[in-house]
Amino acid sequence: MKKSLLLLILFSLLSLSRLSAQFEGTFGVGVHAGYGTEINSPGVGAHIHYYQTNNLRFAPSFTRYLERKGQEMWIVDADAHYMLPFSFSASLYPIAGVHYSRWSYDTAETGAILAESWTKHRLGANLGLGFQHDISYRVRANFELKYQFINDYSQLHFMAGFGFWF
Repeated sequence: MKKSLLLLILFSLLSLSRLSAQFEGTFGVGVHAGYGTEINSPGVGAHIHYYQTNNLRFAPSFTRYLERKGQEMWIVDADAHYMLPFSFSASLYPIAGVHYSRWSYDTAETGAILAESWTKHRLGANLGLGFQHDISYRVRANFELKYQFINDYSQLHFMAGFGFWF
């Protein structure tokens, strides 16, 4: 009896690795909303998640911030996430990546007489931490807090998103 119980436990433990989700080669799409502290404005955008391996995910995204006092900005991110699952439906992940941003200021929007309109293009880096919760089989919500290192415009960025994976 003890041998049968021991074998049952052993086979159960060995099969747990088969129960974990296999994400390698899958991708997902989603939308997100966020807030940037330097632009001091909310933004909305879209993202794609591609699992290179079960733990390494690439996440390109585009975010457009709302115009505020004549200043507007959009940003394209290319981030990598390393998924660290801590339950069946939840994961933490560190974020590292690069981005390209376009900042512009329009004096016509503010009525400023002495100021000049300008546009600046910036390359930068992202570092942060994210949390993902699988709501159902193919639906997930994610939350990210990352610092965007941008020459003259570095900012803290909070984002909440919703997506599907295939």
